[in-house]
Amino acid sequence: MLRLIIFLRPFSRYLLIVWIFAIIFVSSTPSIPTLKIHTAKADIRLDYLIHFCEYGILAFLAFLSFARNVFMLSFRKYILITMGLILFAVLDEFHQKLIPGRAFNAKDIFSNLMGIFAVLLFSILVFRIIAGKIGKTD
Repeated sequence: MLRLIIFLRPFSRYLLIVWIFAIIFVSSTPSIPTLKIHTAKADIRLDYLIHFCEYGILAFLAFLSFARNVFMLSFRKYILITMGLILFAVLDEFHQKLIPGRAFNAKDIFSNLMGIFAVLLFSILVFRIIAGKIGKTD
């Protein structure tokens, strides 16, 4: 997995731009049905998991895009990128109020934020591991 991350690093900005446009496109699509798993006791909505993954991928691509070649980001950059991602997540959800058949959902924002924060912790850990391996080979 670490090799894949190192391989993706040069392409991460392009992937980030494509992913942002994909999120905007899907968010602007009217009347998307809510995916559910029907069980005997309740319906489980899958859109919260989708939001978590969608914004987790966005966060990882953003952190990867702004990381230096040695996979290091300053604390300030982590904070700025995270704040930008949070702003994008909230604005994206408010934007859906303007789309016919779509609605604002605070639980979607919560799922978005959980994806961002989970990947923030993951990125810090993985980038330190990669930076340590790169440092040992130099």
